[in-house]
Amino acid sequence: MNSQLEMTNNRITSEVRFYTVSEVMYLTGWSEAIILRLFNDPEFPSSDYGKSKIVEEHALREFFSKKRSRADSNYWKKGDLKNELRKRARQ
Repeated sequence: MNSQLEMTNNRITSEVRFYTVSEVMYLTGWSEAIILRLFNDPEFPSSDYGKSKIVEEHALREFFSKKRSRADSNYWKKGDLKNELRKRARQ
């Protein structure tokens, strides 16, 4: 999906490019499951376009330019919700 706006004579040329899940898979070399988890992460700048998910190129670059760890995001902690529910059920 590409949209292009061109201006000439001392005007700025701007190109807006969106990547789909499969394109981000190709760029990163990661599996589809990992990319889908990334796209579903509330911190990731993705949007729904019909039934598919997209991310704008500049937002993707900015997201990957910042160092993150799994400990920073509760979303990536596998099984935490299940463990929390088990603790509450025992009380």
